Amino acid sequence: MTNLSRSKLYEVGRVILKEERSKYFVKQVARVNNQYINLNIVNAMIEDNIYLNIVDNEIKQSHIQKLRSKKESFQIRIILQGNLEKLDQSTNEKRVYSENEISVEYKKDIEESLLNKQGEHIKYICITLDENYLKENGYITDMFKEDFYKKFYEPDLKNKFLEVFSREYTSGMDKIYLKNKTMEVILYVFEELKKDVIKIDKLNDEDIKRVKKAKTYIEECFYENITIPLLSKKVALNQTKLKKGFKELFTKTIHEYLKDLRLEKAVKYLKENRYSVKEVSLMVGYTNQGSFSYAFSSKYNTKPKDVQKKSDL
Repeated sequence: MTNLSRSKLYEVGRVILKEERSKYFVKQVARVNNQYINLNIVNAMIEDNIYLNIVDNEIKQSHIQKLRSKKESFQIRIILQGNLEKLDQSTNEKRVYSENEISVEYKKDIEESLLNKQGEHIKYICITLDENYLKENGYITDMFKEDFYKKFYEPDLKNKFLEVFSREYTSGMDKIYLKNKTMEVILYVFEELKKDVIKIDKLNDEDIKRVKKAKTYIEECFYENITIPLLSKKVALNQTKLKKGFKELFTKTIHEYLKDLRLEKAVKYLKENRYSVKEVSLMVGYTNQGSFSYAFSSKYNTKPKDVQKKSDL
C-alpha cells in the first residue's frame, strides 16, 4: 500500500463547501475527490478541546494514511457502514472497527495509521476529547489505570444516525445540532462505562499479571470448553482469587466475558456470510445451536440469521 500523510492525501481535489468560525465553535464542510478517495467530511470543534468528524469516504485506491500523533486522547467511533482498519505503529497491532459498532478508546502516546482498502465505502462518526480536555476533567482518566478499549454492538445504529449524514450543514443552527448530537453520544458512552469502572487497587501485581493471563487465554481459545478450574490451573491462581480478581479488573465475571466475546466473534463470522448459523455457533464454542441463538437474540435483540440478511444488502 502507498503511505500518505493527511496533508499529502488532501492536497489534490479538496474543496471547502462551508466554513464557520467563532471563539468556541468551528465547522468546516469539505469534499476531497482524487485518485485515492471520494470523501465528504464535516469537521467541527463543538467546544474547547472536543472535536467531531462526520466521514463519508469511498476508497478508490488502497493506501495507508498516517494520522496526527497525539499524547493522549479519548475517542468514540460510531461505524455506520463498512469496516475501518487502524494500525498502532508502536505495537504493530491492527484493530478493526465494524459496522453497527460504537467503540470507546483511551490511549496515551498515540502513533497510528488508517489502512484504507480499495472498494470500501465507509461512513463513521468520530468524537475526540483531547489531552487538554482530559486534564481539565480528571474524572474521565480516573476511570482507567491503563489504555482502554471497549465496544458496543447495536444492529439499528445506522437508522439512529441517518440524519447526521443527510444534513447539508449550511445553517447557523448547525452549532446547536452538532453540539447536542455529540453530547448525546458522550453521555450515553459514559453511562455505559459507569457500569464498568475498572478497580484494580485491591490486587497485588502478581495477581493482576495472572488474571490478565487468564483473559488472554480466553481471547485466544474462546471456542474451547473453558471452565474456572481449567483457567485456575493455566494461570496458577486459586479459583476464588481468579473469579474475584477478574471481576475487579474487567467488571465482568469470567462467564460473562467469555459469553460476550463469543457473541462478538459470532457477529463477525455472520457478517462474512460464509457460514451457516449452525457452523458459526460451533466456531464460537456453542455445542447447541438453540442455546447460541437464544444468547445472541438476548444480547443484540435480533436473530443471527437477520444479521446475515442485512449483510446481503
